[in-house]
Amino acid sequence: MVTRHTRGKVVWVDLESPTHAELDAIMREFGIDDRIEEEILAPTLYPIALGFPRYLYLILHFPTADPGSGTRNQEVDFIVGKHFIITARYEVIDTIHNLHRVFEAEELLGLPHAPSRSDELLERLLRRLYGAIREEMEHAARILEHIENDMFSGKERDTVHAISDIGRVLLRFQTTLARHEEPLSLFLKGLTAPNFFGVKFHEHVAHIEGERDHVADLVRSYRAAATELRATNDSLLNASQNGIMKRLTVVAFLVSPITVLASVFSMSLVAVPFTHDPNGFWIIIGMGIIGSLISFAIFRMNKWI
Repeated sequence: MVTRHTRGKVVWVDLESPTHAELDAIMREFGIDDRIEEEILAPTLYPIALGFPRYLYLILHFPTADPGSGTRNQEVDFIVGKHFIITARYEVIDTIHNLHRVFEAEELLGLPHAPSRSDELLERLLRRLYGAIREEMEHAARILEHIENDMFSGKERDTVHAISDIGRVLLRFQTTLARHEEPLSLFLKGLTAPNFFGVKFHEHVAHIEGERDHVADLVRSYRAAATELRATNDSLLNASQNGIMKRLTVVAFLVSPITVLASVFSMSLVAVPFTHDPNGFWIIIGMGIIGSLISFAIFRMNKWI
């Protein structure tokens, strides 16, 4: 599907899962090299920035949460010339879809402040894509808060998987964003050349890189928070297990006097005390209880319980 917006001399063409015929027509219209057409037709694993005399080519992957796999990367290809921007993608990206609706409303209303230059349009597009990641991080923050509340409510065993899941998501976000830095910088630097937008584009570069850096910092901080929660949760689990072991140990020591007496008086000997005493059973039980009480008193004195 091909969506086109025209603002003065600037054209934005967005290709969503384009057919070979649609892509070929756009490439011929704007005089784009055949090598780029081949790159667009097949998904690319890593970000790429390439320079050509009349335009620059950039591939970026924007991470998004996925209920099935945790995260997935949405590839967006950018071809930017002085008076045109071409974007290509393989799936519906809500940010771009929503921007189309905004552009349609602006064009319908004829708003005077609507961007009518390629540099303004590119900044708006990239900042919205990074802004979508910021919204993902706000959702991650709410998950971390929920995990923390559960963790300190005695549900530390239930939060183990939740912490692992959010930590894995944040790691993938951080890895994907880290790969943006070099190609995006090269791409933006190329656009400051005289044959593109010139030095006036530096202000837009600062805004775009500032947005990317802000999002990357958010991901790093939330990942650090997830790591701290994992460490705290492990400490709570260890404390809980130690408490259980402590209680079991105390119980074992408290019943040990009775166990010892029972073993002694069960010996098959002729002269076992209290064997013929009618109150022998109660005497032995009483001795065991006294021994347990003495053990309990020793534990209390030493503050072991």
